[in-house]
Amino acid sequence: MRLLLLATTAAALSGCETMQDSWDRTWTPPSAGSTAAAGDTTEPPVGETVIQIAPNSRQQLLEMERELAAAAQERGLGSAIAEIIDPVDGFVIRPGATYEGAAAVQSGLATTVNRPIYWQPDKIFVSAAGDMGVTSGRYVQVLQGSEAVQGRYLIVWRRDAMGQWRALTETRTADPATPATVTTTRRRR
Repeated sequence: MRLLLLATTAAALSGCETMQDSWDRTWTPPSAGSTAAAGDTTEPPVGETVIQIAPNSRQQLLEMERELAAAAQERGLGSAIAEIIDPVDGFVIRPGATYEGAAAVQSGLATTVNRPIYWQPDKIFVSAAGDMGVTSGRYVQVLQGSEAVQGRYLIVWRRDAMGQWRALTETRTADPATPATVTTTRRRR
């Protein structure tokens, strides 16, 4: 049953889109040697915002997510997040608790159920300056046997003084529980 749950989880997460073309809002003017079609200009269309994003910032955050997920499978979620959390400003939010700093994150999340957890981002946003970012997506955590909890997660990222991405905050919110199926019996008269 557990293998079925893991296979289903893997299939569901693999269906998520991690990078959508519509998120790319960077305008690039045509090169000097290109032939412009009628109506083309070297300026962005009126009313359209020009956003400059550091090259490969989205790809870097996607790669950070993959590395974080792999580390969580090897060493547990607490240790994995403690490695990437901002040492001064970083914190993790869980229902009823907030853990601030790498040591608190590692010990606080180590006390929670340390079961396999799988996730994949479906939204990646990067600031115009390329120094802040947000990743968000779906997660599934196996509890025991065929039991699992799923929901959404969000990580806010910031580049440190060395240019490395660090997590400012990470939080996960489980989907609301579905109401149990109510069966009623009809009385005969």
